[in-house]
Parts: sequence; structure tokens; C-alpha cells
Amino acid sequence: MQRNLIVITTFIFLVGCQSIQEQSSTNETLAVVAEAIAFKPEVNYSQYFTIDVNDNYKTIIVKNPWEEGDTLVSYILYPNGEKEPDLEWAEFKIQIPIQKVVATSSPHIGFISLIEELDKITGVADDRYIFNSYIYEKVINGQISQVGSLQDSNLEILLDLSPDLVMKTGIDDVRNNDARLTESGIPISYNVEWMETNMLARAEWVKFVGAFFNQDEKADSIFKSVEKEYLRALSLTEGVIDRPAIMTGNNFKGTWYMPGSDSYLTKLIQDAGGDYHYKNEKSTGSLPLSFEVVLDKMIDADFWMGPRAESLKELGMMDERYKLFKAFKEGNVYTFNKRRSENGGNDYWESGMTRPDLILKDVIRIFHPELLPDHELYYYRKLQ
Repeated sequence: MQRNLIVITTFIFLVGCQSIQEQSSTNETLAVVAEAIAFKPEVNYSQYFTIDVNDNYKTIIVKNPWEEGDTLVSYILYPNGEKEPDLEWAEFKIQIPIQKVVATSSPHIGFISLIEELDKITGVADDRYIFNSYIYEKVINGQISQVGSLQDSNLEILLDLSPDLVMKTGIDDVRNNDARLTESGIPISYNVEWMETNMLARAEWVKFVGAFFNQDEKADSIFKSVEKEYLRALSLTEGVIDRPAIMTGNNFKGTWYMPGSDSYLTKLIQDAGGDYHYKNEKSTGSLPLSFEVVLDKMIDADFWMGPRAESLKELGMMDERYKLFKAFKEGNVYTFNKRRSENGGNDYWESGMTRPDLILKDVIRIFHPELLPDHELYYYRKLQ
């Protein structure tokens, strides 16, 4: 009898200790979550999203780039295990940190990689343009599902995946296109980083992505490092007087699209110490121009940036008139496909959106090699 009493007492003691340890672990986890919720990243460059922090939840607003004063989508993010906030205004209420995400665009993978949450990706659009080898191999091995194109996502596959979030690229009228997906109850994030007018604003969307993983502080710290490097590189060109003339892109089915004054590419050219003929043409998108107009205005441009070609020979074969440009004659033609995977993924569109500092250094090295003599081109390469 006494022996049984000792055993029972010991059992109760051990269970009690385990319960105390579990409670302590739970308390520590909640304390970490509470601390993360309390951190509010500053949004200094982006025009299209805001993050606010309350006592036990975060709010995110994504503004509609195509309709001034309109909200594209709104979120309330609250900790797992906590009661859902009794608020009706948000379109989506999401428990964080999310554990399963479908990333349907290259920049999404870049942002998620930057905050080291790649293991949370359970679905992608398809495998054609993925650069990240970790994600690509998981797709090929069937560990990550392919959900189809943005316009025709396979709803059955998405429902089977049961993701905590589907990341999609925000486009005009996107909400009407996603009615079936919304009705299924799957939360959607509409990322409109591509509409930002400068590269730091695009990169700042790492804070938006980080919020869903409760990685606000990490995302903020990473962005500050990128921002610091970008501004340091920018300072090298602030006193540059001799600015080479730049042309971009190439003719496509009879139209040559050039960036307008509010394009991030125009800002990049100027930040890198270049001059651009259409820098004062008001437009956030592209200017549709004829070949003859471009030839007239840019025949003497010093550098040609970003034509879609693998070599000078191929570029010349596309249109004999390309050979009339000074930049072609002198071999000063560069494109941004140095980092590519065998399946066609281009890291410029994946990690490049998160590392504007490296892109800026590349372009400075091209325009003004004396300013960054030791920098090796990372995303760009010279056409041979």
C-alpha cells in the first residue's frame, strides 16, 4: 500500500512538472508572439501598403493603385491561439504566423526567401520561371504543388492544399477575377509591389510579406541593410556631371515601349548617374513609341539596357536597323539575365526585387566603372 502511494505521488509530481513545463513553454511562445505583434515597422517608401499595430493584432491596408482613395484589400492579423478580434471591416482575418503559403509569382519567392521562410511554400503557379533551386527541386519532386496560371488557378488543388494564404500579383479588377477563390474561404494577399515607382519602395514590400509570418522585425532589419547599401551607392553618383545617354528595351511587334518619368527604371537610370531622354514624360507605365521615333531620339545613346536577346548577333538578326544605334556599334549593350536557371528562371525577377542595392551597383558599374572598380556584375551581363 505504501509502495503504491509512493508511485502515485511520484506520478502526480511528474505530471505536475510536465504541466508546469508545458505551461511555461506556452507562456514563452505567447510572450514571443506578443513581442512580435508589438513591433511596428515603419513604411517609408511604399505608396500602396500600411501596417499598424494594436494590443493583440496587426492591421494591413493595401491601397488600390488604379483608383485613388480606394482600398484594394484589408487584413487583420492576430496570433495563433488567440481569440479572433471582433472587427468587421477587414476583408480577411488571418492567424499568424502562417504555416502554408502558395506563392504564384517570382517576387513572392524572393521575399519569402529573404526572411528565410521557404519551407512554408506549399504551392506555386508552375515550375517554368522558378530560379530558386530549393523550391524548384521540391516542385519537381512533387513536394510543392503547381496550381496553374493566375487566371485559371486549379481551385481543387488549392482546396486540397488548404493554404493559410495565397499570394497573388495585384492587377486592375483583380478582386472580380478571384470571386470563386474568395468564396472558398482561402485568404488572398494582393501584392502590388510592381506598381511602385522606385526600387526601394518595391523592396520595402518585404515588410508586407514578413507580417504574415510574424517576421516584422527581421524584415525591417533586412530592409534597413538593403536601404543603407542603396543610399551608399547612390551617394557615389550625386556629384556626377558627365551622364551617359541611355536607351532601354527593344521593338515588339511594331511598338517600342519606353519607361515614363514615374517608372522605377527611369529612377534607376538617374540614380546610377545616367541621362534618359524621356525622364520628364509623365507616365507610371510605358510609353508606346514607333521604331522611327526611338531611332531619331536615341541613335547616339551611349548604353542600351535590357533588350531581350542572348547576344549582339541575335539582336542584330531581330532587326537590321538595331545596328544603326551607337550603343550597338560600340558593343555597349547590357541585359539582366546573368543569373538564370536551366528551366528559364531569371533571378532578376525573383531576388532582384528584394536587392535594389545590387541592381544599382551593377548599373553604376556599367555607366561609371571608375566609381565601383571592384564590383562584379551580379544580375546584368554584357551582350557579346
